[in-house]
Amino acid sequence: MSKKMCPENFSTPKKSGNNPNLTNQSGVHAARQFDLPVYKENGAGGYIEFRAYDPERGKMRRKTMKINRVKGVTNRRTYARRVIKRLTEQLNNGWNPWIANDTGDLIVFDDVVKRYESHIEKMLASGYYRKETYDGYKSYVKIMREYISKKRPTYYVYQFDRSFCVDFLDYVFIERDNGAQTRNNYLNFLRVFSGFLVEKGYLKSKPTDGISPISKRLYKKERECIPLDVVGRIADYCREKEPDFLFACYLLYYCFIRPVEMTRLKVRHFNLKACTLTIPGELSKNKTTQTITLPRKVIQYGIDIGVFSAPMDDYIFSYRLKPGSVEIDPKHFRDHWDNVRQALKLKKEWKFYSLKDTGITEMCDRNVAPRHVKDQARHSSLAITDIYLQKSAKNAPGNRNIIGYDGAL
Repeated sequence: MSKKMCPENFSTPKKSGNNPNLTNQSGVHAARQFDLPVYKENGAGGYIEFRAYDPERGKMRRKTMKINRVKGVTNRRTYARRVIKRLTEQLNNGWNPWIANDTGDLIVFDDVVKRYESHIEKMLASGYYRKETYDGYKSYVKIMREYISKKRPTYYVYQFDRSFCVDFLDYVFIERDNGAQTRNNYLNFLRVFSGFLVEKGYLKSKPTDGISPISKRLYKKERECIPLDVVGRIADYCREKEPDFLFACYLLYYCFIRPVEMTRLKVRHFNLKACTLTIPGELSKNKTTQTITLPRKVIQYGIDIGVFSAPMDDYIFSYRLKPGSVEIDPKHFRDHWDNVRQALKLKKEWKFYSLKDTGITEMCDRNVAPRHVKDQARHSSLAITDIYLQKSAKNAPGNRNIIGYDGAL
């Protein structure tokens, strides 16, 4: 039965690859050879046809897609136009139908990413993920979409391979000019995401296997301790310009409270008589309730600015960093720190979180017993900051070695 081109509206295509025999070519250039797709009709119905280079056979190979399931000639031709437009875009961006399964069996990558986003949303809602963990994964996905949009069009799951992961990490590390630790964080995300794809049956193995993190021995820590004279300048500036933010600086410098924990603390968590602060397990990173000591300097400053006059169920930091009923994002602290850093022309390596490192260092230098520093920082040691001990009893009085402590801030 003879074939005929569909009338009008479907013009004769221009060829991207005119040589039918490409056996002497290899690699990316050969794999990108194709003829533009066209719509045809015969006695059996309508179909779309194009040719693309088959790397395994070493030659151009014809691909057809039947669309008889679309009823009505007009509807079928309208549908064919949309499909041809999509196929042309994919072919121009390097897609090859012979490097994966038949197009009807391909899994759309964006659909899988959306399913992963639904998964982490469920993990957050069920309490398995902390808010900061969820926010981190959402941020990684956002940057991955940015990379796909700007650098590497990715249509199907099979295109998420080792090459994708390596190039994406280079994009994060080199083009976005992030540090080695950030690059390692993205590698960890890719490993988690790869595990999700394998678990759900989208991939047979993790494309991240064999990709190594940058050794911590090879890069300098981006966050530095702040010289004590600069700490004093920060305190003077905040006392005049940012008095509410100074209370957050005190909690980080003297009590080593993480910014995300600060946003969750309420007035009732402070015991002014015992000079203690209890961080409930549901608010802390390690899910463990722990009690630390409040230096008198911190208590008195909180009293002076009215923090402890607020209702017991108020967050100590809400809008404008004043007590209130609304929980804020930790980003508020970074924004205020940026204002301070710019006003005082501080080095970019001096982060808000550097106050914690500096506070621990000064406390050790001031000969506070190491075990007291360890308990105050909720660390197993000063060298390993991610392992925590369950030391402080909730109702025990504050440590007298720290109650009277007064540092540089």
